[in-house]
Amino acid sequence: MSELLKIRRQTQVERRAESEQRLLTAAAELIATEGFAAASLERVGATAGYSRGLASQKFGSKDGLVTAVIAAVIARSAELLVARDSDSASPLDSIIAYADVILLQIERDPFIRAYWVMMASAIANRLPNQTQFLAEHEKVKARLSGLITQGQDRGEIDSSVDPDAAALSIGSTLLGIGIECLLDPALDIPRVRAAALATISRTLAASTKV
Repeated sequence: MSELLKIRRQTQVERRAESEQRLLTAAAELIATEGFAAASLERVGATAGYSRGLASQKFGSKDGLVTAVIAAVIARSAELLVARDSDSASPLDSIIAYADVILLQIERDPFIRAYWVMMASAIANRLPNQTQFLAEHEKVKARLSGLITQGQDRGEIDSSVDPDAAALSIGSTLLGIGIECLLDPALDIPRVRAAALATISRTLAASTKV
């Protein structure tokens, strides 16, 4: 393959990646600020600065757009966790890091706010794609439950804690804060974030009493 052809192909890949990111960003901002119904594929394309049909070509349908935004939220969370080197932390620290990343995203990132709006819309309207959100939440619950079990094995997390129930409780706390933020944009998220992290830590930490 000639160098010129390689450059052209790389440029095409870069252009596709850029257009997809711009479309996803436009979708997230529309959904977060105006609601799920406002983010038609045509409007997403126009808001991103492309032809109105490009979003349809990229995502195929509104359900396809939902799937893409969910994937983007998960990828962004994973990148933030990697940046914090959470995999090398203790189980309890990894749980706190995960909760902190989600809460920071709620505070700063329109993508996760769009996620909550889409989920609320799916539940309120009994849409079939609510199963996508349930599936992702089950993955998070399994991950947190596994970390809790690991922490119990190490003596770091209270052995009386029910891993599955505690994992669900942590996820529900983060979910509730996200929904509350949508209801009250003036919510003092840093204050709530600090309280939530302290509560999770106190709930899970093994007793130091002798």
